[in-house]
Amino acid sequence: MAVTIQLHDVDTVLDCRLLITHPTRPRVLTVRHSNAWSLPALTPLEHHVAAVRHINLSAFRLFGLRTCVRRLIRESTDDSSYHSIFRWYELEVVGELAKQRIERTAWAGRDVLDEMEFEPPADRDVTEAWLRDYEATDDGAIGPPWNQPGWFESASTWMRRRAAAAGAPPVDQPPEQHWNDDAICVLVAASDLGAIVMTASTSPKAIGSSLWASRLDGARIEPIAEDSARNWALYRVSDAPGLWS
Repeated sequence: MAVTIQLHDVDTVLDCRLLITHPTRPRVLTVRHSNAWSLPALTPLEHHVAAVRHINLSAFRLFGLRTCVRRLIRESTDDSSYHSIFRWYELEVVGELAKQRIERTAWAGRDVLDEMEFEPPADRDVTEAWLRDYEATDDGAIGPPWNQPGWFESASTWMRRRAAAAGAPPVDQPPEQHWNDDAICVLVAASDLGAIVMTASTSPKAIGSSLWASRLDGARIEPIAEDSARNWALYRVSDAPGLWS
């Protein structure tokens, strides 16, 4: 059984722009090109807006940064006959701030934006809007709990401890974030006996009805722990090799 990939259609190109935020300061990671700056970008095969594992993997491969996706900030389409979808995601750096693996990058804040030329210009608009949100809320926190700074670290610790207490395979490596929408967030850790999966949701009903769960049709899912006050749940999932594709 493989986890399916969702495409809008074969003629659609998805352009994902990554607003990677500094862990302690109101700064975002920008990349220098020949004549301008931009946010990091990728054009993934997976088109579902809530599927985020490939986004975090790209941030690590490009910059050596472990991240989690907080939220989708903006989505738009082009006005031409060539169909493109543009999405801007906000990412939080988790763990230690590694040295970027490529040159010509900079953490840009409000103090330097006026001196930077952005291409596309929408990258500047999104960055400035994020800075306004950050200044209005002290930390830029908007939306459900998993959009808040520090949530991933707290959830990862709970996941590791509860898995050990339940006698599940140990979670030795940091989990990967696979899914994030307004209803549910999913973290997955590999083990020799299958995957250990944590779900956080706005309500218990959100888990069973999520599109993420529908992609695991045919897998064996065993509940092993829960925190009903926070709608957190832990599962052992087997017969789902596509979880790592």
